[in-house]
Amino acid sequence: MNYENLLLNRLIQDRSITPLFERNVDENWFTDVSDLTMWRFIRDHYNDYGQCPSFELIQNNFPKYSYVVVSDSLEFYVDRVLDNRRRGIINEAFNRAIIRLEKDQDSEGAVDVFTSHIAKLEEGGFTPASDVDITFKPEQRWDEYLDRKNLPGGLLGMATGFATIDEATSGLQAGQLIVVVAPPKTGKSTLLLQMAYNVHLMGEVPVFQSFEMTNQEQISRYDAMRSRLSHHRLRTGTLTTEEEVRYQAKLKSLSNIKHKFWLTDSASASNISSLRAKIQQLQPTVLFVDGVYLMIDEQSGEMNTPQALTNITRSLKRLAQQFQIPIVISTQVLNWKMKNGNVTADSIGYSSSFLQDADVLFGLQREDESVDDTRVLKVLESRNSGRLEVSMVWDWNTGEFRELSGEDM
Repeated sequence: MNYENLLLNRLIQDRSITPLFERNVDENWFTDVSDLTMWRFIRDHYNDYGQCPSFELIQNNFPKYSYVVVSDSLEFYVDRVLDNRRRGIINEAFNRAIIRLEKDQDSEGAVDVFTSHIAKLEEGGFTPASDVDITFKPEQRWDEYLDRKNLPGGLLGMATGFATIDEATSGLQAGQLIVVVAPPKTGKSTLLLQMAYNVHLMGEVPVFQSFEMTNQEQISRYDAMRSRLSHHRLRTGTLTTEEEVRYQAKLKSLSNIKHKFWLTDSASASNISSLRAKIQQLQPTVLFVDGVYLMIDEQSGEMNTPQALTNITRSLKRLAQQFQIPIVISTQVLNWKMKNGNVTADSIGYSSSFLQDADVLFGLQREDESVDDTRVLKVLESRNSGRLEVSMVWDWNTGEFRELSGEDM
């Protein structure tokens, strides 16, 4: 049964296209050329004149189209078309995966096929509409306000342990995309890892996806932060006796923490589909993605090009909104685009989409090129605060990474 044809006939009878727009119906829904042409005609007419064309006008333009009288609801036919699309995507995934396994002997390629098709299942009408009636149960918003009032510092989301970051974001909030930009080797990976460590202490479940470090490198840095140790002496096995005692105690205490902290590296994920699969598998409350510019764009097959980065940031924003978690990412600025050695929104490499898609944009830079144990963190753009900057302690000898306070002066 051609449910696509029946759906369009129901639309023609009702002259009501809005419910289809609410379900994100687009050209990909129609596999038959005649149905696709009919959909385009009705859609374009609505866009031009604000209403669906009459049956007489449609029949004059498409006298050979298959017209039938249908009695079931528009929603019924939408669900049937969706179900057929879902079945088609699943069948296509199996067929392509079998080819990868049997013909190419490529098990990793088969996994990639499944993850990319899972992404298709999450888009284009498969997820429910997020429309909200602002008049529905307004008294609940007073209760929500009281909840916010009782949060530390009045934050709307999770505290990061960095006062400047929390002020600019009002706490990392569900659906937000937070971007950290910095020149190479400045410490953006360290900043993200310290944020992840801090939110984990508050009971959150972070996933830290790195495209710049291996899991073992991340573990070593994490242990130095948590134990306040010299990262170099930890890696080289030259801790003092007192430091060894502290390190062992911190490792033992870590086993008592019930909520997870997941570290993943580029070997297990390289694109948006893989990240989506990680979120579904590990169920984090916040996702950190270090080195987004090293990701592969599935649409173009490219990496670190303007179009690839634009596609990736847009997809990351949709992931944050879809799974209702904050996503914090990092990327590089280009040294030649910096103004007098300062990081600005204009110095981000290759794509303006980082600025366009970010809810908050941070810049990290050295305070003095001759000094390695301080940094400057800037709020470049934010919807919740003005532009500001703060000096930071940046000391791998003690594993300490925090904002400078009055006590440091």
